[in-house]
Amino acid sequence: MLLSLSAPRPHSLFLHFGVLIGVVFSASAATAQQMQISIDAQDLTRHLIEASLTIPVPAADAARKVAFWYPKWVPGSHGPGGPVANVVGLQFSAAGQDRLEWKRSPGEVYRLEVEVPAGCTEIQAEIRYVADQPTTTSFGHDCFVSPQIAVISPGCLLLYPEGADIDQQEISVELQVPEDWTAATALGQTPDKSKDSPNAYGPVSLRTFVDSPIMIGRWYQSWNLVDHPEICPPHTLHVFADSEGATKLNEDVVQKYREMVTQTALLIGSHPFGKFDIILGVTGALPKNGLEHSRSTFNVLPPGSLRSPQSLKGWDRLLVPHEYLHAWCGKYRRPDGMLTSDFHTAKDTELLWVYEGLTQYLGELVEARSGLMNEAEFRNRLFVELRAAIHQQGRQWRTLADTAAASHILRGGSANWGDLRRSQDYYMEGMLFWLEADARIRQLTAGKKTLDDFCHSFFQGSADVTRPRPYTRSDVIAELNAIAEYNWDALIVRRIESWQQDFDPTFVDLLGYRLKRTEDRPSTPSNTFRYRGGLDLMDSLGAVISGDGRVSRVALGGIADRLKLLPKTEIIGVGDYRFSERRMLDAFRDSKENGSVNILIARGERLVPVEIPWDQGLQFWNLVREEGEPDVLGQILKAQTP
Repeated sequence: MLLSLSAPRPHSLFLHFGVLIGVVFSASAATAQQMQISIDAQDLTRHLIEASLTIPVPAADAARKVAFWYPKWVPGSHGPGGPVANVVGLQFSAAGQDRLEWKRSPGEVYRLEVEVPAGCTEIQAEIRYVADQPTTTSFGHDCFVSPQIAVISPGCLLLYPEGADIDQQEISVELQVPEDWTAATALGQTPDKSKDSPNAYGPVSLRTFVDSPIMIGRWYQSWNLVDHPEICPPHTLHVFADSEGATKLNEDVVQKYREMVTQTALLIGSHPFGKFDIILGVTGALPKNGLEHSRSTFNVLPPGSLRSPQSLKGWDRLLVPHEYLHAWCGKYRRPDGMLTSDFHTAKDTELLWVYEGLTQYLGELVEARSGLMNEAEFRNRLFVELRAAIHQQGRQWRTLADTAAASHILRGGSANWGDLRRSQDYYMEGMLFWLEADARIRQLTAGKKTLDDFCHSFFQGSADVTRPRPYTRSDVIAELNAIAEYNWDALIVRRIESWQQDFDPTFVDLLGYRLKRTEDRPSTPSNTFRYRGGLDLMDSLGAVISGDGRVSRVALGGIADRLKLLPKTEIIGVGDYRFSERRMLDAFRDSKENGSVNILIARGERLVPVEIPWDQGLQFWNLVREEGEPDVLGQILKAQTP
């Protein structure tokens, strides 16, 4: 049973949670004992959070070194990005002893060796942590504070003994927050009357502890998100904001989140939890953020995004559904290579095209089915990702599987030649793979089966789940074949595991659409998620030009590249006139008669005329409905009925 604390109290609020961490020095000496941690978040104006830990250790006749780890591979980060650099105070001590000596293991900053005296049965560790630090690796599982709201990721304040099994070890936790503040978390509550504090909470596994962020704040409100209790366990939306008025969300937005919960239940058919908490900060004081968890989601969105369903656009709109679907895909069902018994063993992330790619597809599918976005908006999203895949030249040397295997070194993006370097493409191209799988299943079974059936089988779970359920590549193929027999192995090899000269987009034919080259410039709304904007001439010139005439993106080997129109090149004029988007488009349209396009560019202090050899007029890829063919995409996006 999970509990989110929601009622503000007149005095400092103390949360006592338990997480058992046993110290394992050898297979024969393994013991499981309870740890304790006290987190002090009362003075957030200093951007500091402090914690005191009590860690049992087996007694020994002589002094020895005991190894402890700071969490390195925090779930959801897909890389060794635990924010150990933000620990600015660390001391160890033992009862009746002075401070204990400690040092880092050579070459491993996350592993600490502590000199423990003879006869010692427990040690104390004091940690001081700096919140709000700039980072690209630990963003989702860091700590953030403001005068009215704060987010505490428990792993930031944790040390655990080497050899501890995170599914067996437990810890008890006390949290102190400012007076009159509320806390929300998915940590389980079991009152312990032996504690002196007004709120004492029983033990949870260390995996659960690290997987349960805590949001605290002065202004708070909650909503029930379950319209159909016959198919959904309890779901609560917890909202923290910068002012009391800002906690009063638009009721239509709340109702869309209720529809999200309903449509997800119908899509998957079961829940690997007994209660779920969506914890949402509506504030401009903290950075936009979101991270998946097994029994909760932690999200931060700007206030204006929740004024109405129409205000929720792009990343703001997909954040909550995406992180919510991760409760099934990634947290409950997890790639075997990513499921370890500690937070420091390296993970094999190659199956992130399932973990993240399937979640991306299901999250956007639920967006459409719940009415958070309409069918036209989904088509715009599909078109943006298809064009991005078509112009992704990095596939010529790096497979999609390798973008997953190298995930943590690609997170930050690239200012130059990003399409050659590639990014975390397993998200969006993974989404395209699973859309194709959905369409193929429907074709193979004459509409009798869909990816919904795969989800019912693959994610089948119950409320008493205590640890993730692993899967392999072979398991995914077997589950797909159980729904519709097909050479899924070959499709995965072609789409995911092979380098390709060009992306093949013809699977959209299965949806009742075609990708065609036309003279019509796509009318993609500027607020479509991942729409880059600018004058996009990638389908002809091989370049994108910003409104001020500067080249912003170039395809290697394309016309622009051959003419040395490099990124940041400034186009001064088109023909005999100053540059404008309209004049550039007119010049390409007239190229059928003129045989070329003439522009004037700046190279340093010189103005240089350039003749672009192009005689095919305007050329753009467009997603076109194939008349006479079934609208399979519309069928996929149709809301299900309870």
